[in-house]
Amino acid sequence: MVKSGVLKLFKQSNDDLFVRYIKEYKNDLYRLAKSILRNEADVEEAVSETIVKAYSNIEKLRSFNKFKPWIMQILANECYRICKSRSRITCQEDVQDYSEVIYDTYDYNDGMWSLVNCLDEEFKAVVVLFYYEDMSIRNISKILDIPPGTVKSRLSRAREKLKMLIEREGGNFYGQF
Repeated sequence: MVKSGVLKLFKQSNDDLFVRYIKEYKNDLYRLAKSILRNEADVEEAVSETIVKAYSNIEKLRSFNKFKPWIMQILANECYRICKSRSRITCQEDVQDYSEVIYDTYDYNDGMWSLVNCLDEEFKAVVVLFYYEDMSIRNISKILDIPPGTVKSRLSRAREKLKMLIEREGGNFYGQF
């Protein structure tokens, strides 16, 4: 009887931590999903499915200290699954202007966010995770399931593309990347 009471407390504690971390990282989840999927309905589906899958597999998480990279990896996998299942091309005219999206944490009206959204998906995902989510190259590598060298290469190429976009726009964003 004592063991079942302890197990209930442990389960409740994990549930409370799970809910707290989901609330803490909800904008991060949305931002990553939006950078991969672009379509609002797909983004909502990916985030919802990610939360369900994460909760169902919470026992596989070794430590809540690694919750963010763990759930971001689940989300990235879910986003790519949706991309494959939809097998469609989204026209640029159909894509919402990302600079209009307001997040709690960052000011995206500075123009840089809209430039980041001009990047190809493979570059945008690493830029969002590295610069906006402050994730390490190692964690990005795990989340996107690519080698660390590829992450570094994509970051470097993304910086070059952003510099070209900045120069073309005539903006002065130097020092941000």
